[in-house]
Amino acid sequence: MVDLNIDFGIFKNLMDNLYDEVVVWDDNYTLVYINKASYRHYGMSPEDMIGKKFHDLVKKEFWSPSVLPLVYKEKRVLSVIQKTYLGAKLKTTAVPILGRDGQLEFVVMNAKDWTEGEMNLEETVELEETDLSREIIYRSKEMEEVLRLADRLTNIDSPVSIQGESGSGKSLLAKYMHENSQRKGKFISINCASINEGLLESELFGYVKGAFTGAASEGKKGLIEAAHRGTLFLDEVGELSPKLQAKLLHVIQEREILPVGGVDKRKVDIKIITATNRDLKSLVKTQKFRQDLYYRLNNFELTIPALRKRRKDIIPLANFFLNEYNKKYSLGRYFTEEVLELLLEYEWPGNVRELASIVERLVITSDTETLSPKLLPTGFFLINDSSLSGVMEEDFSLESEVERHERDIVKKYYELYPSSRKLAKQLKVSQSKAVRLIKKYCES
Repeated sequence: MVDLNIDFGIFKNLMDNLYDEVVVWDDNYTLVYINKASYRHYGMSPEDMIGKKFHDLVKKEFWSPSVLPLVYKEKRVLSVIQKTYLGAKLKTTAVPILGRDGQLEFVVMNAKDWTEGEMNLEETVELEETDLSREIIYRSKEMEEVLRLADRLTNIDSPVSIQGESGSGKSLLAKYMHENSQRKGKFISINCASINEGLLESELFGYVKGAFTGAASEGKKGLIEAAHRGTLFLDEVGELSPKLQAKLLHVIQEREILPVGGVDKRKVDIKIITATNRDLKSLVKTQKFRQDLYYRLNNFELTIPALRKRRKDIIPLANFFLNEYNKKYSLGRYFTEEVLELLLEYEWPGNVRELASIVERLVITSDTETLSPKLLPTGFFLINDSSLSGVMEEDFSLESEVERHERDIVKKYYELYPSSRKLAKQLKVSQSKAVRLIKKYCES
């Protein structure tokens, strides 16, 4: 006869590794269990969520709509289509667990990824839904402060300058400000470094009929005019020529433009947001950027911290991109804990743009549903590990000798304990360090 007794630790490990989300609530709106699908759906570990009250989680708008209150009230099985703020769409079924006295003791939920047009085998309730579409995904206090200031600057007419490293999300923040403003016009974005001066002038200011050889016979409206009653985002504004700097200053001061070849000025009502990777103060000192324009553009500044300085945003962002690429390529990939640890430790010189690229790489190149560390680029493991610095200097005998002993030890223990978690425990190092050692010495 088969022994059906399963150790709780083993059972919990099985539940934790299910692809679908499993949640248990007690009879007082407290979350008492959730498996590791919480990373993919909410960007939070089970430890971050267990013990939290339902109302606290709903207040943060992690998912919508919420079926739990209705299950408490009606004490029957209910299903609902939900969305999470990380872009996952779920079919959630909630089952009330009643005691002998008929009173509700627990609610068990199963949430599985759901796609449009998928047939519902059981009836789903339609509940009022909250819009969870967030332009910017974050959990860090650093980004919370940035957005709080951005919200205050959204409806002022003065220009706003957004500072930050390449790939940190400057254009996304500019679009966020426009979409949350009272302006009804368009959001127009242009990269000033991608177009030569002559063409950029006509693109920004437009031109009249016959302004130059090859001009359209009817003339053309410029991007500034196209952004009337909306927002104009000038990326890489430090690349503007002195001539265009002077014309932009006139637009800010007089709220009017003069098309190329024209004589009649046109009034415009626009919000100007700029961004650049160059040090404008240095450009002002070397007289490559107008001082008066600098002060007009930088009266209000927003600085987006580099991703490595707001590490609480890494896992939510990674899972947001994971959900996006899973949908794009019709896949069901998910991160292992080892990968999440490595993502948290990496320095991200390319910021959010690099994170999106790495996640897409993992999703596309994986042959299995689980995304493992071996799919990450080699440089990913070495960039921020001081213990490995200098290992390539073979002429340094001490370093070479240390590496040889390290290899022997790692290989020996990995044969006895063939998992990163067990190896980490035996060597008394972090699991992410163990993953790097395995990749370096045991998989090459």
